[in-house]
Amino acid sequence: MGVTINIKDNDSPKVKSFRLKKGKEKSQKKKSWIFYPLSIILIGIIGTTLYFGYKGYKVGKDIGFNFSPGKLIEKKKDPELKKDSTGIYTNVLLVGVDTRDNTKLLNTDVIIVASYNHQTRDIVMISIPRDFYAQVNPDRVAFSKINSAYSINERKKEGNGLVVLEEIVEEIVGLEIQYHAMINFKGFVDLIDSVGGVYVNVENSFTDYKYPLGNSYQKISFIAGPQLMDGETALKYARSRHSQQNGEGSDYARARRQQKLIDAFMDKLLSTETLLNPTKLMSLLSSVQNNLTVSEFSLEDVQAGINILKSLNSEDSTFNTYSFVLDPTIGNYTLITSKVEVGTYGIGPKEGLGKYTKINEYFKLAQAYPPLYSEKPSIYTYDIGLGKQNATTKTQELQKKFKYLSIRFQGTKLTDKEGIYIYSNSTDKFTSSVAMLSEYLNTNNITKPEYLTTNTSGDISILFGKEIVVEEITQPVTE
Repeated sequence: MGVTINIKDNDSPKVKSFRLKKGKEKSQKKKSWIFYPLSIILIGIIGTTLYFGYKGYKVGKDIGFNFSPGKLIEKKKDPELKKDSTGIYTNVLLVGVDTRDNTKLLNTDVIIVASYNHQTRDIVMISIPRDFYAQVNPDRVAFSKINSAYSINERKKEGNGLVVLEEIVEEIVGLEIQYHAMINFKGFVDLIDSVGGVYVNVENSFTDYKYPLGNSYQKISFIAGPQLMDGETALKYARSRHSQQNGEGSDYARARRQQKLIDAFMDKLLSTETLLNPTKLMSLLSSVQNNLTVSEFSLEDVQAGINILKSLNSEDSTFNTYSFVLDPTIGNYTLITSKVEVGTYGIGPKEGLGKYTKINEYFKLAQAYPPLYSEKPSIYTYDIGLGKQNATTKTQELQKKFKYLSIRFQGTKLTDKEGIYIYSNSTDKFTSSVAMLSEYLNTNNITKPEYLTTNTSGDISILFGKEIVVEEITQPVTE
């Protein structure tokens, strides 16, 4: 069952007028100086509420909101977003599409899977570069760049482009997707401007002499350092890919910048200034009304999303965002190859086109252990008393548990020490990985022991000593 509200934007709320009965007319005159101002204020409040309520409904309906009065009757205390089969994650496909007037390609410049962990409240973002080769047309066993998938399938059947792209992405990353959202260039610009711009720390200075402008090019430059970007600047930062400086000309660098902008937008959205400001929230909704396509969502989804935003915005909230790009370096260089036999430049799975077993396995690990796979440290292990064979076995267990990381056994350092030590060989680096490994191996020793005077290798060192035997102290039984 649905509800239809027919109100035009230029319609003003009509208020029925009341006449006082003659018998009461005289007694009411004394109060008229109070009554009329209060009436005007009340009418204003009602009118404003109706207008903004309608506008919010209209915008929500246009972008995919499924309103059902029955949902209002249900009294669920804690509405929840849809989750995957593990019951832990909510995964969203984020797509940016090229809808410039001078091109009819509708290619997707941005393909990102954002995964929210309901237990840790951490967010993992996975970017698939536009040059990744996949079977973009379900009706043909042929492989093309994934950025054409939306356009091909949308032209075959209107409304089918995002559905098919979602299925392709699910197959590649091996994660179940619960929601999707696609925004065009204008919507992106307006979205950033609606929150007053975003603060971004530009990692590298770079200049791009071939940034597309209509049918020609323009020069754009960015200087390293923190800065406030408006919508147009943020779009240039997100799309630039022809710089020859500091490695910023690759599609992989662009994907990382896109993730950085999403992170910056979340920071701005979570600020009290935006989240609790009705005017800014209405501006945000209006800005995306005609430029955003999303999967169907309900009133419960909206409330669940608001609850999550509020929890992330609370003073005691701790959460992190982790970024991954499906490029040749990922998985310790074991997953992606740039030698794809397709006639033009492209990347694809080392297993072969259309084969994603290892990529699926990697992203499930990255989703479960994001600090470790994001920092991707080299981990070297040593025997300091456990015995070479036992230390080797422990190392092999780590290699099996944390696949696609660089984990090596480096031999014996000492023969008479106890306990397990895990520490970083770089000051203030790999702290999250050390914390995760120490929890996994159940040890609190996270600094290099003083008795070890020789150096150890790797970003992180793990020392395996003899198991500590805890003797039970028994009290004598007294009668």
